[in-house]
Parts: sequence; C-alpha cells; structure tokens
Amino acid sequence: MKSTFYFLLLISLTSSFTLSAEKRETKPTATSPKTVKIQSGVVFTFDDRFIDQWVKQIPLFKQYDAKVTFFVDHFHTLKPTQIEGLRKLKAAGHAIGCHGAKHRKAVDYVNKMGMENYLKAEINPAVKQMTIADLKPTAFAYPSSSRNVEIDQALLKTFRHLRGGTGMSPGQRMRDLKTIFVPVDQISKTGALIGTGIDYAGTEKRPDYLVQIKDAMDHAKKRGEIVIFYAHNISDNGPGHHLRPQALEDILAHAQHIGLPTLTYDDLP
Repeated sequence: MKSTFYFLLLISLTSSFTLSAEKRETKPTATSPKTVKIQSGVVFTFDDRFIDQWVKQIPLFKQYDAKVTFFVDHFHTLKPTQIEGLRKLKAAGHAIGCHGAKHRKAVDYVNKMGMENYLKAEINPAVKQMTIADLKPTAFAYPSSSRNVEIDQALLKTFRHLRGGTGMSPGQRMRDLKTIFVPVDQISKTGALIGTGIDYAGTEKRPDYLVQIKDAMDHAKKRGEIVIFYAHNISDNGPGHHLRPQALEDILAHAQHIGLPTLTYDDLP
C-alpha cells in the first residue's frame, strides 16, 4: 500500500511541475520584441547636432503622427541640456542614431589609418557615450555618405542598419533614384539603406523638390516600398544646411494624406 501511495504521489508532483513549467514558457514577457507590420513607408532622418531646433518641432511631428530619426555626431561635446533634448525626442517616439564621434569620412580614414583604428576612434567611443546616456543607437549614418562594402560589413556587427546617400543628376526625377527605395520584404536583408537629401526643398535653391519628394512618396506607397530622405537643421534660415518648417509640414501632411507611415530606423526589421 505504501509503495502504491508514494508512486501516485510522485506522478502527481511530476504532473504539477510539468504544467507549471509549460505555463512559464508560454507566458509573454515585457522584453519580447515588438513586431511592426510594414506595407510601405517613408524614413525621414536629420543629421548633426541641431538639437534645439529639432526639439522645437516636436509639436509639428505630433500633429502629423510622424516619427523620424536623428543622427548625432560629436556626442562627447554635448551640453547636459542638449542630451536632455535628445531624451525628449526619444520620449516623443523618435529614434536617436549615431553619426560618428567626430564626423570623419569613413573611406578616407580607413584608407589612411585602417579599419581597426577607424572603429576605435570613430565608432566605439560614440556608441559607448550614447549608451551611457541611455541613448544606445541601433543605426549609423555615414558622414558625407562616405562608405564602401567593407566598412558596411564591419559596422553591421554593431548596428542593425546604416544610411548612405546619393544625389540627383540634372534633369533626373527623384522617383528614378532606384537606390533610395527598398521593397518591404527586403528591408531586413539590406544593411545599408540609401537616402537622398531634401534640404532647401521649396526654396530658390531647390524650387521643384517639394513636388519631387511627394512624387517619390507616392511611388513608394504604390509599389510597397520604403523611401529614405535626409536633412539637417529644421529652420527658416539655418545655420547650416536646413529644411524650412513650412516645407517639412507640407511633406508630412502629404505622407499623412496618402496614408504613408513615417518610420524610424528602430521600426525597421
């Protein structure tokens, strides 16, 4: 009788332990990755350190439910108020990416000093400082779009995605820049995404750019692709390369009108 009792008790305890373990395995956790389903989209990015001007546009981005990525260089020189500004941008749903420790041109530096020295001087310190500030970057934008496949491969060990750049030839349409469009099902396989600049859109310097940008977004929406753009300051008069707030609002309004989601680099698979 005793042996039968202990045998049944052992079976009961084993079943209870197995059931408990199964429940623990299937319970969702707070750290489970969030899946963002993408059918098409536009990725707006802004470079350098125009943090005060970027922060001023938080209400504009919120008005159009727009999320963008800010690529920051010279992080070690930022004032506490500027770092706090980046945290405000992140809290508003935007992404903070890396633009290098000292904005060095990657190809020139690697050719002269070697890959290992480039990583030690330009990448590792920037990522470390941003991580300490609770702004760990998942993406990197090449200063002056200076890149090659060898450097891409090295940096993709640290970042999920990179951003290069391309310009337009005279008479060329923005929608014909094939490299700035990526089919949705190819995003996760594409380490280096290529953007094109949109500073000065709608000014005398680039009077046709607003039309070109909207046309490129229409093109991406129709084809199930994402399209990548970059600018710098958000200001009427600079300093530096800049996109006027009114032009930015015009662009964001069009994205919202055609139902084209604005995506950050952190949203990309």
